[in-house]
Amino acid sequence: MKRLALLSLAVINLVGCGDGGRPQVTLRTGVLQAQDYLPYFVMQDQGFDKRNGLRFVEQTFQGGAAVLAGLADGSLDAGPTAGSVPVLTAAEQGWIPDRIVVVAANCFADLEHPGVGLLVASHIRDWKDLRGQKIAINARNSISTAAVDGRLKQEGVEDYALVEISFPNMGLAMAGGNVAGAGMNEPYLTQSLLRRDGRLLAWVVGGPPFERMEFSLIVFGAAFYRSNPQGVKAYLRAHLAAVRWINDHPREARALLARRLSLGREVAERINLLHWPRDARNAPELLDQMQQVLVKARVLKTPIPARRLYDETLLTEVLGEKG
Repeated sequence: MKRLALLSLAVINLVGCGDGGRPQVTLRTGVLQAQDYLPYFVMQDQGFDKRNGLRFVEQTFQGGAAVLAGLADGSLDAGPTAGSVPVLTAAEQGWIPDRIVVVAANCFADLEHPGVGLLVASHIRDWKDLRGQKIAINARNSISTAAVDGRLKQEGVEDYALVEISFPNMGLAMAGGNVAGAGMNEPYLTQSLLRRDGRLLAWVVGGPPFERMEFSLIVFGAAFYRSNPQGVKAYLRAHLAAVRWINDHPREARALLARRLSLGREVAERINLLHWPRDARNAPELLDQMQQVLVKARVLKTPIPARRLYDETLLTEVLGEKG
């Protein structure tokens, strides 16, 4: 009987712990088919989730604002990532930090790592040709929409219509003549350029108005963050391992991203990857800087001090761990 009891205890421990001996953590996650989810895809593909005792229950969304709404109402535990623009508008609504906690940076865009471009039809030669035209966006409250809208205003174009279309269908809408332009995230932009759905007018993230920006952040529901900080730390460990892998294996990372987004090998070889910092630290100066554009574009009413947006306490603890 004593031997049976010991065997039973061993089975319970195996079921209740991850590969690394940590307690199992179930996270209800909101997932987009987007490049900024690459670390999330990598941790599943490379087993960093299991090693840290993570189990995901996924729901799929079209835009980051919908994910944040799920975190705010308690139907999701982790984003696990959300674009900086919807995060800022969530903060303006009073959701951060009462309902949502930003725990780390996810990825960044700059001139060497552009993230969003404006694809246009062949008859569009410059920005002024977009007056009175339909332009595809993935969601109203998104980075790509803010970037396209901000650039159009910089170019003196005010009269245009924004039409919501999912990223995978934007190029087809362009090729079919349904829209004259599309604010497209990588790697869907590369796919459309290879298919000749249209041509690139300009990068709008990795180019004006957002030459450098914190593209997305890691977010958790406040209830989960406060009740299970060890679960948040487990996710951060897996994220940091995934980011190291991305930076060390960029070619394999491109191939994995293409597979997860159902894109071809030629697209995989040409994807413009965003930048993932190995320490996942936020950049308050970039978060402050981008808000100037958002206020001018009337996306935000007033700037929000960047350091009020996030809490890196748990990230600092994880970065300080040895071994």
